[in-house]
Amino acid sequence: MTEQHWANTRERGSAWAMQLLFSVYRFGGRVLVYPVVCVVVLYFYLTRASVRRYSARYLTRAMGKTAGAYQVWRHHLAFAHALMDRLDAWMGRIQRKDVEFPGRETLRVLQDEKKGGILLGAHFGNLEMCRAVVANANSFKLNVILHGVNTVKFNRLIQRASQRSGVRLIQMDAITPATAMMLKARLEQGEFVVLLADRLPVGNTQRYYTAPFLGAPARFPTGPFWLALMLDAPVYFIAGFDTGNGYCARLAPLHSGGRVPRAERESVCQAMLANYVSQLEHLCREHPLQWFNFFDYWDDDRPTDDRTRSDVPDEQ
Repeated sequence: MTEQHWANTRERGSAWAMQLLFSVYRFGGRVLVYPVVCVVVLYFYLTRASVRRYSARYLTRAMGKTAGAYQVWRHHLAFAHALMDRLDAWMGRIQRKDVEFPGRETLRVLQDEKKGGILLGAHFGNLEMCRAVVANANSFKLNVILHGVNTVKFNRLIQRASQRSGVRLIQMDAITPATAMMLKARLEQGEFVVLLADRLPVGNTQRYYTAPFLGAPARFPTGPFWLALMLDAPVYFIAGFDTGNGYCARLAPLHSGGRVPRAERESVCQAMLANYVSQLEHLCREHPLQWFNFFDYWDDDRPTDDRTRSDVPDEQ
């Protein structure tokens, strides 16, 4: 119940905040947005004790030492800066030259070979930075899979912010054969499919993998990994974030692609998950303030008897 309540509240708050920030940004730019962001974040910081608690628990795990109120406030402030960076990215004010992206050539090769690829991201830093930079360069085509009731509103907001068509936002509550065929066709045109793989979708929390993450077991959705196998495409971890000294995007291989025999699919998914978690864990330790999952991620507050497990994924 805690996770459901947090997800609904947080997503509504995020959609409302993005709409407000977008309107202020168009009128007065970043100079006017920053004070508004600080007020909104301060409100959440002061009124949401549970959010402060979960932030502190995560930071303690990531930093290897107890996180105090100051670190928690900086975590909230980093989230505010990420919101502003999202606006900058979508409105074309963060350009390709502003982002260090060593993996760009890898994507170029996949595009030229008409292979495309699956890009598994996380709620780390500012993934919109990668999407928008790619779109603004008028080069790669991204198909971003999103879940949740606010996707349509967010899509409209982004369309207002940018008229470029390099990014398609696709609301998808379940993977059907038809959607899989559609995504495969786009991959075969050299396009890319982007999914977030570090959070269970709201309303679909019954099927997951459990893996050690920052020193404790955590749950990860099975869907992104099994979808990657279904589409037979190369799979990569991707993240875009503010290093404190500039913007950076990282790309790391998780799976080379190609058809996988049914008997080997489970082990391949587990291997992909292990590589994914390793990449994310490294970034969280290196830049702890950049990971934004402000809820009971490790189920610390859930009774042990309620922590049911379903590690056998759907073979769609």
